[in-house]
Amino acid sequence: MQSILTILLTCVYAFRLGLYRALFVSLTLLLSACSTLKQSQDQLPVDALVVSSSDTANMGFEGVLASASASSNFDSTSVDLPAVEAPLIDDSVDTHSINQALSTAVVSSMKSASLDNELSSQYECASSLALDKRVGQLLFPLITQGEFTKATRLASSGLLGGVVVLGSPNASIREDIAKFQKQSFFGPGIIAVDEEGGRVQRLSKLTSLVPSARKVALSLDLDQARELAERHAIAIGQLGFTMNLAPVADLDFGKAIGDRSFGRDASTVSAFALATADGIINAGLVPVLKHFPGHGRGSDSHYGLPVIPPIDVLRNRDLVPFIEASKRRDIPIMVGHLVVEGLTDGQPASVSNAAIEGLLRTELGFDGLVMTDAFNMEAISASMSDAEAATLALAAGVDLVMLSSLSDTLPVLEQVVDSVTSGLIQESSITESFVRVMHTRSLDVCSTLNLL
Repeated sequence: MQSILTILLTCVYAFRLGLYRALFVSLTLLLSACSTLKQSQDQLPVDALVVSSSDTANMGFEGVLASASASSNFDSTSVDLPAVEAPLIDDSVDTHSINQALSTAVVSSMKSASLDNELSSQYECASSLALDKRVGQLLFPLITQGEFTKATRLASSGLLGGVVVLGSPNASIREDIAKFQKQSFFGPGIIAVDEEGGRVQRLSKLTSLVPSARKVALSLDLDQARELAERHAIAIGQLGFTMNLAPVADLDFGKAIGDRSFGRDASTVSAFALATADGIINAGLVPVLKHFPGHGRGSDSHYGLPVIPPIDVLRNRDLVPFIEASKRRDIPIMVGHLVVEGLTDGQPASVSNAAIEGLLRTELGFDGLVMTDAFNMEAISASMSDAEAATLALAAGVDLVMLSSLSDTLPVLEQVVDSVTSGLIQESSITESFVRVMHTRSLDVCSTLNLL
């Protein structure tokens, strides 16, 4: 009875604070507690989840992989995918655990509400900023190491929020990034790189090689995969990078994605993709889940515009990793250049309101950062300019557009500003995207603007 009274008091407290999410959780727990009392007068048992973990804290990449190789053929495609351990259930938990669970739920809901309030105040501060500077922070061009000087000039003027580094940088990349960050108008920008592992690894000359996603899923368990991703992210973070454009959350259907995928089973791909993302986050970098709503069944978008099946076909398989990730705010999602039959009306999902605002934002409820894949791919470049693609993408609800080149930055900025002025893009949408980008960069908008 004491637990029930605690829950009732928490309901009242939650209601007074306006924390409706906490109220809902409390009421649910109340009903559960009442039901359980019919079965026992002495205890209110609850499920306690215990997940085992492997201690790989002192192992480098080679150590983790060597450990896996000792018990399995690392390169064999016949190895069974590692099973995700089922939670163990402890039936000996007393009523005190109910109170602890309730307290955790209420605190979590309070934190969520607090974040909503924080972002609301950030939005108010951002609204006073010049439009061109808000737009500039949403532009994310591909550059080579030799273009950092020009990129730094744009960033120092507030007209560029970050860059994606291509090519094979040398050791001086650390100094190039440091100069960019020091002179960036709003503070440190997003410096991203493609470091998936396997055949997609830009920094192979500067960091240890890591296996493809397929080999990771075949040879490591989830804890080892998380540790591997964390150690690799630490290495690229030491060079100054703040974002890793990984992991790939597409399923492998034997087409373009291939070994960049963790496999063909949706639950396996989802588990390994999220474990990899968590490893990157643990290292202090930002991961990016790609390519929404699932590139596995499509051809290579570098060389044409892929067409994938309707959402009803994708929903229980290809879309599963993105559904799981959409429950969180800390993992940005990259939208692929993919025509989805019956949804995008012949347009790539990356510029489709139905795919982004309709499916990702509204249906799945994702409120984190959304970015496009690169506009230099033929799936986009064959039919539209960067300015046209950026305008469509931002109007559709994207926050960060990946431009083909640094030289596209100013023309795109001018076009987007004109589109806002003419009403093609809502200014409120630009401001919301600006706040999301700044939040991803761990920058407080109000505090930052006060320092300018």
